[in-house]
Amino acid sequence: MPKIEVDEAEYNQMVQLRGVANKIVANPAARRRLEEAHKLVDPNASTPLLDQDANQLAPVKELEKTVNERIAKFEKEQEDTKREQTLAAIADKQTKAFNRLKTEERYTDEGVEAIRKVMEAKGLLDVDDAVAIWERANPPQMPATPAGGMTGTAWGFADVDDKSDTLIKELIATKGESPSIADRLANNALSDFRAGRR
Repeated sequence: MPKIEVDEAEYNQMVQLRGVANKIVANPAARRRLEEAHKLVDPNASTPLLDQDANQLAPVKELEKTVNERIAKFEKEQEDTKREQTLAAIADKQTKAFNRLKTEERYTDEGVEAIRKVMEAKGLLDVDDAVAIWERANPPQMPATPAGGMTGTAWGFADVDDKSDTLIKELIATKGESPSIADRLANNALSDFRAGRR
């Protein structure tokens, strides 16, 4: 083998570097770091310590993955259960409120449906909020007041003379005990109202 001449300073530097490398290789923690650095510059480099660590940690990592998946599943189930309970409570509250509208406040099915539409349009969950909005937009009609003078009674029902309607006379004669006459009067009044005659 031919001899190569090396500068003394260069030789001393190589000896020092070799001493550092020997110390790194002798220390397992430092050697692992050296293998990591080697792997960074050469992905195909042999890294026995890192490979051994990976093999030992594989079951732990698998267990950790399983535990994390189960925790995530449990948390999702908890959130789903809470969401379902909240939605059920809201639905129950709405059902009770709609029943109260029908029974206590005498809303018709059409009125309840109108409230539902307000809730959908405004994105409301509270029935009473929707009722307040609907009633503000649809105020009740003013009660009818008698037209003309206050002769007889305030409404003039008893003020019947010879020219009065025959049905009213018959109703007064039967003291309101004839359902057929009352039905005919109601139908006539309804027809007049629909036609714009009051």
